[in-house]
Amino acid sequence: MKPIKLCSIILCMLLLLPLLASCVWERHDLLYEVEQNGLVYCVRGKGERVKQIVVKKDGKAIWSKSIRTDRDMEKINDAYGLSVQDLNFDGHDDILIAVAKDGDCVSYECYVCADEKSNYELHEELSSLYNVKADARLKAIFAFEQTREARGDDAYTTCDKAVKYLWKNGKLVPDMYAAIQYYSDGDIYPYYYSVSYYDEELGRFIDSSDKWLTEEEYKNADLSLLYYFK
Repeated sequence: MKPIKLCSIILCMLLLLPLLASCVWERHDLLYEVEQNGLVYCVRGKGERVKQIVVKKDGKAIWSKSIRTDRDMEKINDAYGLSVQDLNFDGHDDILIAVAKDGDCVSYECYVCADEKSNYELHEELSSLYNVKADARLKAIFAFEQTREARGDDAYTTCDKAVKYLWKNGKLVPDMYAAIQYYSDGDIYPYYYSVSYYDEELGRFIDSSDKWLTEEEYKNADLSLLYYFK
């Protein structure tokens, strides 16, 4: 094949790429969109199920990503699980999209803005956490986990735990956690509340502050740190 002809084919393909990309995202219905800092973030899909995220500027798509959600995933809020936050506090908005839900635990795919041209890359560590939320005032990331353990017969223990992370040298480092355990066979004090701080040198949480709670004390306790996402 002559060089000139090859160059012409390549040029045609490059010119067609934006058109092809536009056709792909237009196949899905627009479920939700929000404008923030000059960009429009769109959730597209079929029915109630999210299939794609599209970011537009001046009416043109500048980035898109196909999304796979759990087959039983329902619309968890009016935004179809989309959240636009600055996750690493670098001044650029990042994208979170809910892809799975198990009880109070919501899994997100977290896409961090890689440069000023609005290219987004999946952040594996953030995406491995549940109920990810950025706190701009504290410059911290909060995450949540929930476990259940059988204790013989019909007794069981549940544990809800929220962990606060800080960014250090581009990496997430634990700072503290708050947790509450429930003992189904507990009589007077069925709840056990703990707060602990992370020691970087030891590489673990230390010196937890613990307190047993009655049912009434639990109902009146301030658990906003633990259930920050509600």
